[in-house]
Amino acid sequence: MSVTELHKEEHFFIVKNGEVIVKSDIQQELLEQISEKYCKGQETFEVQEYFVHVVETSQGTLFTARSLKQFNDIDFMNPLSHKLLNSISDGVTICDCHGKILFQNDIDIEIVGIDLRGRYAKDVIAEGLMSDSISMKVIESQEKVTILQTFINGRCFLVTGQPIFDEDGKLQYVVAITRNMTQLKLLEQEVQKLEDQNEDFKCKLQALHNQESRKSSLIAVSSAMMQVVKRVMRVAEVDSTVLIGGESGVGKEEITKLIHAYSRRSHKQILTINCSAIPETLLESELFGYESGAFTGANKGGKAGLFEIASGGTVFLDEIGEMPLQLQAKLLRVLQESEVQRIGSGKPIAIDVRIIAASNRNLAEMVRQGSFREDLYYRLNIIPIEIPPLRHRRQDIIPLVNHFLALIGDKYGIHRTIESNAMKVLEAYAWPGNVRQLKNMVERLCLLATQPEITASTVQQELDSNPLVIRQVDNTVQQPNEQQQPAAPLLAGTLKEQVAMFEKQLIKQALSEHPSIRQAAKALGCDQSTLVRKIQKFQLTRHISYQE
Repeated sequence: MSVTELHKEEHFFIVKNGEVIVKSDIQQELLEQISEKYCKGQETFEVQEYFVHVVETSQGTLFTARSLKQFNDIDFMNPLSHKLLNSISDGVTICDCHGKILFQNDIDIEIVGIDLRGRYAKDVIAEGLMSDSISMKVIESQEKVTILQTFINGRCFLVTGQPIFDEDGKLQYVVAITRNMTQLKLLEQEVQKLEDQNEDFKCKLQALHNQESRKSSLIAVSSAMMQVVKRVMRVAEVDSTVLIGGESGVGKEEITKLIHAYSRRSHKQILTINCSAIPETLLESELFGYESGAFTGANKGGKAGLFEIASGGTVFLDEIGEMPLQLQAKLLRVLQESEVQRIGSGKPIAIDVRIIAASNRNLAEMVRQGSFREDLYYRLNIIPIEIPPLRHRRQDIIPLVNHFLALIGDKYGIHRTIESNAMKVLEAYAWPGNVRQLKNMVERLCLLATQPEITASTVQQELDSNPLVIRQVDNTVQQPNEQQQPAAPLLAGTLKEQVAMFEKQLIKQALSEHPSIRQAAKALGCDQSTLVRKIQKFQLTRHISYQE
């Protein structure tokens, strides 16, 4: 039957005010079925073997009934539908309920390698053009199916078939989507490449962040400091307790920051407390915390101590030698049990901190004198790091000066240079205050200088105008049997410094002339307890007797 003959089976009728006013030669039974099934507002619906299209006109409601048998490949879709489906990057085919391929977009023809429009899927399989038919599987199963299908060109693709049902639930069409796995693989590789680049960028950003966080005033050029840095890098990888020794101002806190920055705890905080700067009554509550009502003036709700706050990170106890004996016992428990107990509480709190301690005093001698717990000393001294004074690593002085010049330029916007002769003056100086004194001196020179370049005379003038008692520690050879007389103090520095130096010399002389502290205190006209505190203050380490 031709398409022209099929079109003769088209029928129409017009309904106005509930009455049929115009109609074709449509059968009365079909007209009644259409009228019964129609719901106001519908534009299309199916009745038996007919497709009904409804249009509202000024003359009334026009019903056009067309036999479903009239639909051929040309009538199946309008031109816009063709354009839309041909714009899709995947292959698209549409079959009817009998497996006849009604539509195949351009991409699918390219993928498959053959135009299958107008052919039945089962015939294509029989001819060996396809290994299988997704359409036949969907028709049989009446549900969505996905398979790997091989075509005549030898290429294998992932094909998904989706059933489309009419209003009565009968299978009407099968839509098959063919995906080029090669293209998907390329896309997957491209996505992986982008993810790798993203991960690389993240690593670089993290490295920059770590580099920024690890900025330090620690300069290591001399062999002595290079050995310290090597030891630090090894120590940073483990969680052992570290005891840092060295004179005041050598950079113990900078070493601590370096250890923390390269440890597994670097993403957590590092908290510092100076044991000599906080009164004994407050130091315990700062370190261990307290419960509500533990003492007069305690915050309501209590307060967490330093060890609790820093859990997961690092605690730096500077000037550990100044910690009272009572607190030393509590600190020992923290090291041994990894737990703290707040003041006023009987409940221990588990913590996870790394403790780094530092002191410019001779803790071993303090242990012998009884002013520092022996068990705590050995527990702290698992990994000792001794930082040499600046006068023993003069190679670091010029690099440190240049580093401080850059810091001062960033901080104040003042950019200065130092001539070579001036550098020699700085390099030759003994620096009893070590790196801290050097930094302060460079800052003073930059702020007070009137010229861009700092000269040797300016440096010498500043050193002379700010004298300190320089300890003669270099190139001093003492004969074992030679009787050493107390050296007269160099009258330089502030009044407080001169008085302290004179007091120290008097105490040393009294100790050398008397066999016991009691007799030395009596000769000096002071209490024995006062003399003991002075001995500890001035770090006098001579063995003396407390007995008569």
